[in-house]
Amino acid sequence: MTEIILYPKAPYDFSKIIGRIQGVKHEMYRLEGESLCRTIRLDSGARLIRTRSVGTIGEPQLQVEVQGELLEKDQRQLTTSLERMLSVSVDLNPFYSHMKSVGQEWNAICERFVGLPLVLEADLFECMCKTIIGQQLNLAFASELDKRLMQLTTEPIELAGISYPVFPSPEQVARLEYEQLQALQFSRRKAEYVIDWARKVADGTVDLDALYAFSNEEIVERLTRLRGVGRWSVECFLLFGMGRTDLLPAADIGLRNALKKLYRLDEQPKEDEVRRMGAAWTPWSSYATFYLWESLHDED
Repeated sequence: MTEIILYPKAPYDFSKIIGRIQGVKHEMYRLEGESLCRTIRLDSGARLIRTRSVGTIGEPQLQVEVQGELLEKDQRQLTTSLERMLSVSVDLNPFYSHMKSVGQEWNAICERFVGLPLVLEADLFECMCKTIIGQQLNLAFASELDKRLMQLTTEPIELAGISYPVFPSPEQVARLEYEQLQALQFSRRKAEYVIDWARKVADGTVDLDALYAFSNEEIVERLTRLRGVGRWSVECFLLFGMGRTDLLPAADIGLRNALKKLYRLDEQPKEDEVRRMGAAWTPWSSYATFYLWESLHDED
């Protein structure tokens, strides 16, 4: 076993992360005691990791246990991935200060979710695959299709009688035929979009690492050229894949419902109204959106 210690910026509330993961029923995670368990695909193969808090909200510290021994390069790759996934380097204090200055309505939201960072997908390929799969589907069925894709393409990690799913690589998905996904209840178009995405990543047409150098709008412009990838999909990719902090998905129904609730409006604000209201959230539009989504699950 290999152990990695991470030191997130305070405030950082791992219990809220667990609640968020359980709330969305994320198919990659399993809660075992106080540890979140999932697999991560490294260049050398998939590994099972267990992450738990050994610190406090004010002095956060995360202990990560990794199945087996890691070479130094694998440990560097995994540490970098975990720091990105768990938003370890994001300081939320400026976000709270900024949003409280926007209006008193934000005070309660910031206090309610203090210490909750964005939890990102393990890598950009996985994020866009899941986003495409989730288009126009409810969360439960989208999660079921994710599981079926993994069962078709990868072997889970088996440990102590428990199966931990492994998300496939671009190459594993690229080798599929459309009919194989259709047999799993993917629509023909969704099967095409997922496999075509994998093929473009696998053959280098889409260079995922290179995207980090581009602005949000530049990434939107590049990725919406692909079949099956619209603006909504790229916004999800930017938010939950790349962790961009200043993204405003103004057309999102959940965001519009949350604003209706926050400001006690008679009806949902339209997209242009959301953009007007959200202009004051910059440079923290992503986190404002995220906290508003979370507020929909709170009782009035």
